[in-house]
Amino acid sequence: MNIEKALKSYLKGTGPKVKEKDFFVYSNGNGDACINVLFKLTDEEINSLTDSKKLDRVVDILKYGEIVLRNEEGLNRKSIARKIFRLQQKIDRVIFERKRRFKNVSKVKTELNKVDKELERLLQINEAKDTRQYDFIEFLIDETKNINYLEYTFKKMPSMANVRSKNEVPIFQHVVDKYLRSIEEKSEEDIPYYDNMISLFLSQKSFHLSDKEKKKCLEKIYRYLNDLSRSKEIEKQRQYKIKRVNNLVEKIKNTSKKQDVEEIASKYNIHVYFSPLYYEALKVMNKPQAGKINDRVLVEDYVVSMDGEETVEIDDALSCKKLGNGNYLLGVHIASVLGYFPYNSEIIQEAVYRNQSIYLPFAYKKDGEDYKSMIPLFPIEFAGDIASLKENENRFTRSYYFEINNKGEVVNEKFLKTITKNNKRLTYNEVNRMLDRGCDDSELGTTIKNLHDVASILSRKYKGNELYEMVKENTRDNAELRVKNVGSESIVYQAMLLTGTRVANFFAENNYPCLYRVHEVNESNDKKLQALIDNLTETYGGDQFKNLYQLIEGIYPKGWYAMEGKHSGLGVDHYCHCTSALRRAADILVEHALEVCYDKKPTKKELEELKKEIINKQKMINERQAPIDYFVKEYSKKYRRR
Repeated sequence: MNIEKALKSYLKGTGPKVKEKDFFVYSNGNGDACINVLFKLTDEEINSLTDSKKLDRVVDILKYGEIVLRNEEGLNRKSIARKIFRLQQKIDRVIFERKRRFKNVSKVKTELNKVDKELERLLQINEAKDTRQYDFIEFLIDETKNINYLEYTFKKMPSMANVRSKNEVPIFQHVVDKYLRSIEEKSEEDIPYYDNMISLFLSQKSFHLSDKEKKKCLEKIYRYLNDLSRSKEIEKQRQYKIKRVNNLVEKIKNTSKKQDVEEIASKYNIHVYFSPLYYEALKVMNKPQAGKINDRVLVEDYVVSMDGEETVEIDDALSCKKLGNGNYLLGVHIASVLGYFPYNSEIIQEAVYRNQSIYLPFAYKKDGEDYKSMIPLFPIEFAGDIASLKENENRFTRSYYFEINNKGEVVNEKFLKTITKNNKRLTYNEVNRMLDRGCDDSELGTTIKNLHDVASILSRKYKGNELYEMVKENTRDNAELRVKNVGSESIVYQAMLLTGTRVANFFAENNYPCLYRVHEVNESNDKKLQALIDNLTETYGGDQFKNLYQLIEGIYPKGWYAMEGKHSGLGVDHYCHCTSALRRAADILVEHALEVCYDKKPTKKELEELKKEIINKQKMINERQAPIDYFVKEYSKKYRRR
């Protein structure tokens, strides 16, 4: 039987439709040639397209391609993908170049879209049958455990969400199996991770499960539920597992249901709102006054803050003057939350539990309140008003003074408990304009110039890892410094980097307990990941995987908190977070450690108690980070603007 001739006759309407079993017999062992025939005939039909021509028969013959793609081994799938892509390009060109020839352009587009849709389906089948892609996605899911990798992959290559194993098992089923296993093993780290991974798959527009696959997936889940109901473990633990699995069933059954922010947050033990008791505490707390109170000193320097346009929590400000010996005196003034509340107070302990202010892509409202896309560490009335370093208002602060010579060396330093008045609140853009054009205000202009000079000196002295800096400059990681090498943001970056380093050095040199920010690179994992990407790049062509390769090559693991260790990304032996106590719990721990170890000479008992406290809080803060990340991901999917 001449399949090409038979297919041509069908397209012209002069012959019957080819039976699938006949096509299967013909294509057996001859898959590439059969696919070429289908694409050749499709190309010819598109070339001869007219207003009145329907392309339903073209779609019919393309469906034979699925028989080949699903059953033939050894196909040149790279070549097939290129040919599909060229046909899709031709469809775009026909619409663009010939639209003046057609009287009914809308009808022509409708017909061509039918063909394009079938070509896209074949492309997905083709890619899904290549197990190297399945292996790649499986590696990203199970080994890197970084949802950002998957999200970026699906964004650039949507069909990757539907890859299947050699046995035609969807990668989604693999994720569901992993989630059920993590529930059974009571893995507090893996449960929220795979739960959020499932949400990521279900949120993809390209993601598809056939009715048969969906049924098989749910049947497997129901079998596990039945096993749970007969389990003899503690009732509380069994009910927890059943609740988790039921949530999974609802996700798969109805992916469009929107949840309230509190409902999503409760899954990750995140507190959205504050108890009324905390608002009462704001009324009776300490208040800053001019002069010296409780060993605090009034800052008399000219102080400025630099932030983004919409920043609410102004937690740092700077001063800088040139001394008679040619050195610079840099002042870094940080909002002091322990000036308002004692460390052991409920509001401080609640903040430590919350771990950080959580920034969301879309705002949520309740009872008339609008946190402007943020779940704050402290009530916004405190963090965004009472303690925020607002212009011309006295605020409790910790001031770190560094005398810096022209080589970038700190020749003298002093840490003070202070009261600071921010003389001028500035945005990054305003400072950049002053750096370019100057400033009419002499005192302000001199301060900005001095800060810029110091930042330039420090940037030459302290060199971090170039790849790390590139990543942090192009990603939003609220736990880390926003790396910038030029302009106003460079001024803030260098000042905060110096402060975190010098404070950490104080604790390390005196062998005092401290919560350090630690960072290192897993070189073995990087090499393994790179080998997989190189394989894909070589197979499918560099252009298709170029962006993914650059992203993964450039992403470093996140830092964490520990009692010792260096920060390889910043290139320093000791570093701690101490400049954002209105937004991060770790900074509160470090301020508490300064109260114990710097403000006075600590006793042996005080050091032992401090060490025990930091160890306990270190574990909690580290463990809280992953659930917060998963919450933000799930919230973003549920509330994505359409």
